[in-house]
Amino acid sequence: MPWLFLAYPLLAHLATLLHSDRLAGVALAIFIAIPLIPALRQGKTGAWLALIAACLALYACAVSGWARYLMYLPPVLIPLSVLWLFARSLRPDSVPVVTRVATKIRGELPTELQRYTRQVTQLWVAFLALMAGGSVLLAIFASPELWSLMTNIVQYLLMGAVFLFEYLYRRWRFRHLPHESFPTMIAALMTTRLN
Repeated sequence: MPWLFLAYPLLAHLATLLHSDRLAGVALAIFIAIPLIPALRQGKTGAWLALIAACLALYACAVSGWARYLMYLPPVLIPLSVLWLFARSLRPDSVPVVTRVATKIRGELPTELQRYTRQVTQLWVAFLALMAGGSVLLAIFASPELWSLMTNIVQYLLMGAVFLFEYLYRRWRFRHLPHESFPTMIAALMTTRLN
């Protein structure tokens, strides 16, 4: 359900602009549902019970006016959780995430691409750390509207820009090698296990 990935930041931003705890509760319910999707599709009772319990708790938060304060957590938790996966893959006994994606597309990688994909994984770790830190600073110092614009819209656009820029740079830097199409790369990324 890729639409959920788009629905969360848009609903979160709208909830902030409208000062709506109910919309904030819906956005947070979507945020909680996203990682549960595989288990929900398999009909696992624990996942359904967790989602129902979370929705009931979020409803209570929305009614009491606390949901909008919980909205400050996802823009920090999302980049930190992805950062953790990418950073963990940089251990000496692991294969970096970007290397895994590239290997899935190309098969065995030349040494120069192995080194480059490790560096790109490091770049993502640094970028995600900046996103998380920026989200904290915006939550402390910015107005709720500016915080929401930056964390729910601009940060995702920046992620897309970094992703596209890296793709174009790689095609230029390694122009002597064959390259996958952008849709092929996206498909491989979506089906590669990150952990």
